Amino acid sequence: MKMTDGNAVVFGRSLKLEREAPAPSQADQIIRFYEEASMDYAHWSRGLNMHLGFFRWGMNPFDREAMLEQLNIEVAKRLELDRNADSLLVDLGCGMGAVARSIARKYPRSTIRGVTLAPSQVRIADSINEQCGLKNRIEILNEDYTNLPFGNDTVDAAWGVESVCYATGAEKEDLIREVLRVLKIGGRFVVADCFVTNPARNFTPLIKKCYSTVCDAWAVSEMATLELFVASLESHGFTNIVIEDASWRAAPSLAHAPLAVLTFVLRKWLAGQKLKEHTINNLKASLLALVLGARKSKFSYCIISA
Repeated sequence: MKMTDGNAVVFGRSLKLEREAPAPSQADQIIRFYEEASMDYAHWSRGLNMHLGFFRWGMNPFDREAMLEQLNIEVAKRLELDRNADSLLVDLGCGMGAVARSIARKYPRSTIRGVTLAPSQVRIADSINEQCGLKNRIEILNEDYTNLPFGNDTVDAAWGVESVCYATGAEKEDLIREVLRVLKIGGRFVVADCFVTNPARNFTPLIKKCYSTVCDAWAVSEMATLELFVASLESHGFTNIVIEDASWRAAPSLAHAPLAVLTFVLRKWLAGQKLKEHTINNLKASLLALVLGARKSKFSYCIISA
């Protein structure tokens, strides 16, 4: 047998070899996950919040939706915008627009651009925004947040709620660099996400397995490492960096995960619906997130503003 131009010649016969399909890119994996699993979050949140909550004393820890909305309010506060001034705001990895809608109500003169890779999220968010009377103030774009369609120094503030983890590397420099480009001087950048607080090489075998499973399930290459992320902010010129460990604030909503997963599965079973691959991955990761959250020395849920 000999090879000729990608074909195998066996005893004078030419057989065309099948080439392996290229592995999907990180962006492709993210799109595939959210195109299939986005609406699963309707079971987690009536308002389609795709994140954990923020508990304040006096709140009902059994009211998950109130805690989810409270995180949106906390992010809005840290933007430190003038309610009476016009502003252009950007939601980096906006999902189905829940955070943008909350912040639009907080800042009634703002115009918000949400950015997502998933086309279905654009359609769903547009529909809800129209129903809420926010269609003229919130525009959802099918774009990559590391290549924003905005000019230099044009944006007043930007945020990423549990979406910064999808940027590249432990320091997420590609996103930070792009945010710096579009923000005006003095513009605010707020992040709420889970961070690795100790290098992954120090993980025990069990935590390492849980971590890799969660990342694979949610199409995340790796979570941001807190120290490296903050160092990247500093190196790119961000100042007034405030790091708030909100792990205990997020814990009450995270504790809802087991029951939410159980009731979701039961509902699908009773309806005779088969769970899809990415739905199963999403449910599995939601439960394993409890294991990672319990390892406070390795992971923290932080709100970072700069």
